[in-house]
Amino acid sequence: MDLNDTIERAKCEVLADIEAGSVPGTVTTFAELHDHVDANYYGGAFESWTDTEGDDSVQDSCDFWNAVQNAVDAWLRAGRPDTPVCVG
Repeated sequence: MDLNDTIERAKCEVLADIEAGSVPGTVTTFAELHDHVDANYYGGAFESWTDTEGDDSVQDSCDFWNAVQNAVDAWLRAGRPDTPVCVG
């Protein structure tokens, strides 16, 4: 999985939830998303999660998804600049 593509996907999913009314447009942190949805799903985390390859793979997955969540958090805190182009 490509980190940048996954971050952009997660941002688009956040924006879709805001547009659908599941998440208020006033959220400014990743943690706030959890008040409205299970934000851990953003980016397709549970579509690709696996722990069948041993401890290193689990740690790598955790590091990857933490990086996605940290990037989305930084984007929200900054006021959602550089909004991605999201396709339906």
